[in-house]
Amino acid sequence: MTTTSRSIPQLGRRAFLRATAAGGAATFLAATRPGTILAAARPGAAAGAPAPAQDAPSGSFRMATWIGYIDVSDEMTYPSLDRFRDETGIEVDYQEVVEGNEEFFASDLRGPLEAGLETGWDVCVLTDWMVQRLSVLGWLESIDTSAMTSYPANLEDSYRTRAWDPENTIAAPWQSGMTGLGYDAAVTGELSSVGELFSDRWAGRLTWLSELNESAGMAAIYNGDDPSTLDQAGFDAALATLTAALDAGIPRRIAGNSYIEDMTTGDVVVAMAWSGDVLGLLVPDQRPDQDFRFTLPVEGGMLFTDNMVIPRGAQNKAAAERFIDWYYIPANAAQVEAYVNYVCPVKGAGEEIRKIDPALAENVLIFPTEEMRARSYDFVSVEPDVRAAWEAAFAETIGL
Repeated sequence: MTTTSRSIPQLGRRAFLRATAAGGAATFLAATRPGTILAAARPGAAAGAPAPAQDAPSGSFRMATWIGYIDVSDEMTYPSLDRFRDETGIEVDYQEVVEGNEEFFASDLRGPLEAGLETGWDVCVLTDWMVQRLSVLGWLESIDTSAMTSYPANLEDSYRTRAWDPENTIAAPWQSGMTGLGYDAAVTGELSSVGELFSDRWAGRLTWLSELNESAGMAAIYNGDDPSTLDQAGFDAALATLTAALDAGIPRRIAGNSYIEDMTTGDVVVAMAWSGDVLGLLVPDQRPDQDFRFTLPVEGGMLFTDNMVIPRGAQNKAAAERFIDWYYIPANAAQVEAYVNYVCPVKGAGEEIRKIDPALAENVLIFPTEEMRARSYDFVSVEPDVRAAWEAAFAETIGL
């Protein structure tokens, strides 16, 4: 079964998505994180769901996120953020500067937060395990939901049972997705097995992800282990699998979002990929001799959730919270999801996205089937000291 990526949006991408949507889920199955928005507020809100009634924060806030996580117009503007600005008067300095969780932690968060300083960011979009680390360190603000009308009221039930955020006040899910095989079928033919990520036939033309959960998790699946229940022996075995492939020169390199660039140039034909990237970022501008696809391997893949969090000392926490609540209005989430093709965390977005295009409601990248969910694994949650030891061992293995 194939589904679909995160990179700099390209001209023509929206037109491509409209055409692809018309083909329905089958088309998606054959085929899923750029810059700053600081525009002056314009009078007259665009059509869409009304902003919730509550005290009106003002000014602007800064948001750090991954590539490919927002809708982009043909004119290279962000329609959702424009509409948020029009409805609330709040400007969004939206910057896709997160290449990987560890890299962003080291470059933007650890130094100032250790020193008791603010980071310069009001919202950061980070993966579950990094959010847990920041929470344990006491480096996150609590999300004040007392005046919110949409969050967490419209949070999908599956996100309400996260043991590390029982009150849903640490992290508001932004997007979820799957990790599997991204590949150029024009070169490779159709692929379906996790074993392709460790096969010497793609030596030097393959990339892995620089995230522990992704690479160690996929190695565990290759070894026949369940990443959601991995113990020390299983983790050691996964590292051994990664080490053997590295020693054999199989991966060209280990990267964050920049694997998209390697696939675009043709230097890489098989990648450990995120589920929204291929359709959203690679396919729209592929050359006639390229055929980019995403597959959730038959053995399974990894499941991740990237969340909106507010770093300690954020300068405009109220505006950030207003945006979180605004996004959780189903019509607003649907506008984003119709473009980015990631798993939507907002209850009611399915009905709203059907109004945009009925075929999108059948897109398994946004609304995975139960069969796909059954073979999509969360990475095991372990004690902080164990996690730190695993991270150090993984970093040493891949040369970070």
